Amino acid sequence: MPISSIIKHFEKLSILVIGDIMLDRYIWGKVKRISPEAPVPVLRISGENLLPGGAANVALNLKSLGANVELYGVVGRDKEGEKLIDLLKQIEIKSKGIIFDSKRPTTTKTRLIAENQQIARVDREETHPISNEFEDKLLNLIAKSIKSRAPNGIIISDYAKGAINKGLSSKIIKLAKRNGIFVAVDPKGRDFTKYRGASVITPNEREAEEICGFSFRDDKALKKAFETLIKQTGADGALITRGKQGISFYVKRGNVRTISSDAREVFDVTGAGDTVISAFTLAFLSSNSWEDSVKIANQAAGIVVNRIGTATVTRGDLLNHFENDTYSLNNKILTKELLSVIISRLKAKGKKIVFTNGCFDLFHIGHLKLLREAKRLGDVLVVGINTDDSVKKLKGEGRPLISESDRANLIAALDFVDYIALFREDNPSRLIKAIKPDALVKGSNYKLDTVIGREFVESYGGKVYTIPIVEGISTTYLVNKIRNDI
Repeated sequence: MPISSIIKHFEKLSILVIGDIMLDRYIWGKVKRISPEAPVPVLRISGENLLPGGAANVALNLKSLGANVELYGVVGRDKEGEKLIDLLKQIEIKSKGIIFDSKRPTTTKTRLIAENQQIARVDREETHPISNEFEDKLLNLIAKSIKSRAPNGIIISDYAKGAINKGLSSKIIKLAKRNGIFVAVDPKGRDFTKYRGASVITPNEREAEEICGFSFRDDKALKKAFETLIKQTGADGALITRGKQGISFYVKRGNVRTISSDAREVFDVTGAGDTVISAFTLAFLSSNSWEDSVKIANQAAGIVVNRIGTATVTRGDLLNHFENDTYSLNNKILTKELLSVIISRLKAKGKKIVFTNGCFDLFHIGHLKLLREAKRLGDVLVVGINTDDSVKKLKGEGRPLISESDRANLIAALDFVDYIALFREDNPSRLIKAIKPDALVKGSNYKLDTVIGREFVESYGGKVYTIPIVEGISTTYLVNKIRNDI
């Protein structure tokens, strides 16, 4: 099966994610002085972003790759837990499998960032195992979902924060096996026997070395390590993520294979393991091929670590690599929900976000100038584009002349445009609120006080700009000229 066909099949799959659910908080600002109380930097806060972490980031990766996802785990009955549930609703990840526990906090990792440099991380967590009561509740919810929805696969995302104890893990795997469901495990800790019966386990090199008790100096040691992992878990096969060396994999009674990393430069390894298990699981369920699935997972990891601030990869990203067709531009065209998450990650790295919007029907030199000048106002340019129905409401019958898909792909072809989102409303106010840009840009045919979203952007310190338009050029002018000439 062609790899592009495997990737396109992702949207037909349904996955349950079970594990340690976390909230990632990024607080950024500037340091201009040292505290007089102690020799520590004083961070003057300018912004904050909240993102799904842990098992929730695995769910986010699956969602961005096109799969249907249900998330199961435990969070605290606190503000962090409520915020996390709200985030999941925004990106349309089903969270009915999440249980609130008033006796433990929501695991929260708070990163303090000065400019682009992380200066501290503060963790709020309890790592003791969940109670028998909550274990039974989770298992009952999972069993009901398996019976009613028959998911294609299950991912156990263990971050050693207490959700995945040996009893629950064993019961989940046995339940899945009875129903013929594939189980992938991202393991933690020193006892891999709790994952016995899984279809595949995906430790990183450090985790595998700790379990085996020796380093992987050569291929002989690597094969011995795989045999040790398979013996402990009884898994059909295993993947070991090895950073710049790529991913090594082994299937029972087979040979060790390594797919070399395609990452040219590593910016951020955060979430790379979540990406690997997500992409591999979807690819294997679509193809039943270990080699092709590892190739896809390896490429997905390479995209993530090459990217500043994002820990997700889209189907468009993968198709851009494996297939040179119209999908090649779709890695820029995202839903509002996924775009919101990606922009939050970029902001957490101190990137300045610029937003502009339009119909862009009959793209012309005025549009080109507007977009190029807008990009110069920041680091990342996001363009909102009206859908066909929205254009028709605004411009009347006969418009648009060019479909929303073609308009989006034309704009995506510009190298200075980073992301695109279509919106069906008459104006982009909802999209603006979702991404909270640092700069809002329109043409000078708008007065500042008439720019939609101005008050909202200025309320948190953002700026609104108007860029001089090219006189005498507009889509309406071009449409009328063409009609008159005809």
